[in-house]
Amino acid sequence: MVCSTYTLKFISFILNILCCMFGAMMLSANAYAIVAWNDSNAIKVPCIIGITVGSLLFLTTIFGCWGAVRQSDRMTWCYTIIMFLLMAAQICAIFLQPVDFNKLANETITYVWNQQLINNSTMTQYEIKYNCCGKNGPNDYIQSGLPLPPACYIGGNSTAPTLLYSTGCIQVVSEAYANSSEIETISDWILVGLVGITIIFSGMLAISFKNNKRRQLYR
Repeated sequence: MVCSTYTLKFISFILNILCCMFGAMMLSANAYAIVAWNDSNAIKVPCIIGITVGSLLFLTTIFGCWGAVRQSDRMTWCYTIIMFLLMAAQICAIFLQPVDFNKLANETITYVWNQQLINNSTMTQYEIKYNCCGKNGPNDYIQSGLPLPPACYIGGNSTAPTLLYSTGCIQVVSEAYANSSEIETISDWILVGLVGITIIFSGMLAISFKNNKRRQLYR
């Protein structure tokens, strides 16, 4: 039984470290997203939730490791309950507050296009990166009285009209962000699974600590 307790402690430590790493990555990724898209309303609430859950997950795993070191069944049970609540909160966030990447793309390109009308240069980076032209298409430049930039052409060859990109950047960026949405969903569920496994082993560890205490009373 002693070996079993040590084994559970070792597995719990490994799982705690993994959860701590995921919590730190979640915290940093959501903080970066808020800074990078500070003008977007599509990501504010999901990112704030992500920062909160990531911070609590990071801090809670430290508490869980301390409970395992002290071999305290009460601390380990508290840790297990807190982790369960965090897992429930994360599942709710996945279903109730997902990032609307279509809205994010629309907000981002609309903001950049409005800046384009002022300084005539900000759309270039998106047009080169995503092979698109204008907000909704090349007609945006024509209707705004702006010349079509070389970035709107394949290879920057503005002398060949047939090489003009016909798709607007909102559509292309939305499709690119949709791929990011799938990756985010997969990573979210991986974290939920990791937390769930951690809960199971921490609960088993708490029971083991409790049983060890009972045995000591009868010695």
